[in-house]
Amino acid sequence: MRRNVSLNLTQLGTAALLGALLLVPARAHAQDDVTLTMARERFKEGVSYFDKKDFPKARVAFLQAYALKKHPAVLLNLAQSELRSGHEADAAKHFAQYLREHKDATEAERQGAETGLTAAKALVGEVSLEVDAAGAEVYVDGDLEGMSPLAGSLYLPPGTHQVQAKKDGKTASGDVSVAAGQSSSLSLKLVTRPKPAGVGPAPAPVEPDAEEAPAPAPASHRQGFVPWVTSTPGAMIGVGLTGVGLIGGGAFAFGMKSSYDAADSVQAQIIEKAVTTDRKATSRGVCNEPENWLATSPVWSSATEAARADRARQYRENCDKYSDNVKSGDTFKTLAIVSFAVAGAAAVGTVVYYLVDSKQSSADTAKRSRGPRVLVLPVYQPGFSGGLISGTF
Repeated sequence: MRRNVSLNLTQLGTAALLGALLLVPARAHAQDDVTLTMARERFKEGVSYFDKKDFPKARVAFLQAYALKKHPAVLLNLAQSELRSGHEADAAKHFAQYLREHKDATEAERQGAETGLTAAKALVGEVSLEVDAAGAEVYVDGDLEGMSPLAGSLYLPPGTHQVQAKKDGKTASGDVSVAAGQSSSLSLKLVTRPKPAGVGPAPAPVEPDAEEAPAPAPASHRQGFVPWVTSTPGAMIGVGLTGVGLIGGGAFAFGMKSSYDAADSVQAQIIEKAVTTDRKATSRGVCNEPENWLATSPVWSSATEAARADRARQYRENCDKYSDNVKSGDTFKTLAIVSFAVAGAAAVGTVVYYLVDSKQSSADTAKRSRGPRVLVLPVYQPGFSGGLISGTF
């Protein structure tokens, strides 16, 4: 049986003021005007609903605002709304996230979050999860919770839940029974970690004989970087790869952000439809079995099977769109990392090549100056693209 929660918390007007401040774009960062405007409107709606004690609608509005603008004031208001609308597990998760991530919160804000977390934990179970491999996907009752290691504990409604971890084709799962106000732990093992190979002692250095001492090197000087690049084909390739890597990394990073923003927007729409239109307490499980999920809805429980199937199809399409956007964002993220890595490797390789190759003796300089030199440069202008070949013989 759910207990009534009574808390002495700061008036939401203070949080609204914080929200107004957070939605003012900082001069040092460029903001998407459309996204910022949407976040501001959702936040204002949440404050209005909260003042009217319509906590379910306030929760949805704050959830949408946080999907558009991740800021501590929005997160704290979301947690307070979840606690008052019967979503204690989500409230505990978000109170804990607020306390963990925002160390610069004021004393009043921190006390409010701690009080809310204590009240929420009294109504849910806390599970400390350990997975023996980092980077594994963690699922709770079929819904993705995050990547191992999780930032904090799992907070689950009383009852039995299935926790699953997946990575590189390996799967581990376990059932955990939780009770209100109780804590437990669960360990999942995907693979056995291989023991590191032993490292033997390094061989003793061998001192060269005095008779084998190298002869002194002839006088040398280092060629300037730009002249060296323009006269060394390998250097031009390195500089070109550096530029391509930087440009590609920037483009892929922009694509990653756009995809993740689109995924957050679709997720917010799914939650809004689930709570406000279909009158479900939570959207958990809607993307796994939408037909069974709708069967428990007071709106669709008495509807025809065809109507319920059509509604399930709509949810399935939006869930697929959300998954596609997340996968697209992950792909762009990987490509951005690879591009920046290529740029960094090319830049380092070019510098090392320069340090090794540009130091020449006087004899080498004279020989190179007498020998033939060929320089190929790309040329682009409106109406023409090609190359310019220049040489001395």
